Formats: sequence, C-alpha cells, structure tokens
Amino acid sequence: MTAAEDVGDLVDEMRRAFPEWAIVETGGRWYASPGPLNGEQLPAGTLRADSPAALYVLLEKRRR
Repeated sequence: MTAAEDVGDLVDEMRRAFPEWAIVETGGRWYASPGPLNGEQLPAGTLRADSPAALYVLLEKRRR
C-alpha cells in the first residue's frame, strides 16, 4: 500500500467516523469544518492540522 492510499483510507475513515464534519486538504494543510466549506473563508470552529493523522486526533478530542 502506498502513502497516498494510506492517506485516502484515513480520510475515508474520518468521514465515516465524523459525518458532521467537512474534511479537506489544501496546500498541505488539513481542515475539518463543522459546517459547509465555501472555499473563501473558513467557518468558526474549523480545525487545522499538518497531517490527516493529526486532524483525526483533534476530531477525537472534540468528540469527548
């Protein structure tokens, strides 16, 4: 399995585990938004991380 496949699998897992969050990667940064993303401005409460694994950890902390 390649690194890209690993990332894709993790993103798919995050989307299933946290369906209320919009999850995207742009410019090497990962974002999870509690609302829709319009591409112009990040909504309040948006989480930011340097990797999908770090974003997953942040989402897990929010769940508790």
